[in-house]
Amino acid sequence: MATVQRSAGADGGEFSEAVDASPRQLAQRRRIDATFGPVAQRAIDALDEEEAGTAQAEAAPAQRQENRTGLPDGLKAGIEALSGTDLSDVRVHRNSSQPAQLNALAYAQGNEIHLGPGQDHHLPHEAWHVVQQREGRVQPTMQMGGVDINDDAGLEAEADRMGDEALRRGG
Repeated sequence: MATVQRSAGADGGEFSEAVDASPRQLAQRRRIDATFGPVAQRAIDALDEEEAGTAQAEAAPAQRQENRTGLPDGLKAGIEALSGTDLSDVRVHRNSSQPAQLNALAYAQGNEIHLGPGQDHHLPHEAWHVVQQREGRVQPTMQMGGVDINDDAGLEAEADRMGDEALRRGG
């Protein structure tokens, strides 16, 4: 699905100018000016500008980049907060057959996390392995089926701990 964004000036300025120049709007401004004078009109104009600014500020969060990683928002935020690493390019593959080929339940390699069927509970652990790999701390300790594997107990324990902590922090 493609995201369509309209720039702030696209059509909004022309529409606003058309409304401001409408006979009804001009008549209303003349009545206000006649009744209260130019001071009241300036106050109304300031309110109009403030409301327009508020509307733009409220629309801004909707323009945030959508999380398309497959990581739940809370987990992604927790891992990013703990590691200082942006995970926007990570992709999660659920119900993947690839872990079974390595005699594993789940694994992370580069930006890809593969979870075997029913193994989503390993996601926090595997997400931390992505961080470890990006930091250059994961070196192969063995090979299986032509694939480099690291089974370092220290890195595994850290991934358990930090994955759990990321869940706590991210909600």
